[in-house]
Amino acid sequence: MDKPNVIEFDDVDIYQEDNLVLQKVDFRLAPAESCYIIGKSGSGKTSLLKAIYGSIPIHTGKAVAVGFVLNDMESKNIPMLRRKLGMVFQDFILFEDWSVGHNLMYILEATGWKDRSQMTARVLQVLEMVGLTGYEKKPVTSLSGGEQQRVVIARALLNNPPIIIADEPTGNLDPDTSDEILYLLNRLAREFGTSIIIATHDYRLIQKFPARVYKCEGGKITEVG
Repeated sequence: MDKPNVIEFDDVDIYQEDNLVLQKVDFRLAPAESCYIIGKSGSGKTSLLKAIYGSIPIHTGKAVAVGFVLNDMESKNIPMLRRKLGMVFQDFILFEDWSVGHNLMYILEATGWKDRSQMTARVLQVLEMVGLTGYEKKPVTSLSGGEQQRVVIARALLNNPPIIIADEPTGNLDPDTSDEILYLLNRLAREFGTSIIIATHDYRLIQKFPARVYKCEGGKITEVG
């Protein structure tokens, strides 16, 4: 039997306050599947991602993500939802005066981990997954942009989420480094069964790393590739 989709939106309207941004959204993502969300600035890409991780309430249609019904979700359930979603942003949002390991340990503490030996082992494991073995004691300020984005991806992996949501993950990176980050995300999907959603303006990456493509335009989202 096929596994259920990790995300399923049926006939969902997405609002920013009182402004209808996307209407009648139909969107699905299967386990270990990758997809791109494209569209101009202000077209609704980020609003869709915010709806998935509970920052925008949903009142119409049917919306389910990683087993959580998003329609009229109570605020107390949002942290539990987000523990199953790994977030990767264009701006790295790392504590720059901390080491790599300290940044990662902080997230584990914030999400309820208690056993220090297990926490240390998990930090080393995710750093190995993103190709940063031995980086745990390095200060964030000593890293290149590509290395910092790898730390962000490692952070997103800490709680073993079924989905990684990446909002313009290569926006601050040069083309070669962007390719390395997309290769890494695709490898995670292939080797660990992680589903990946990437919002991007970089059509070159879509050509180089093909996956299903959704376009936000004119208040609607449609599958275009």
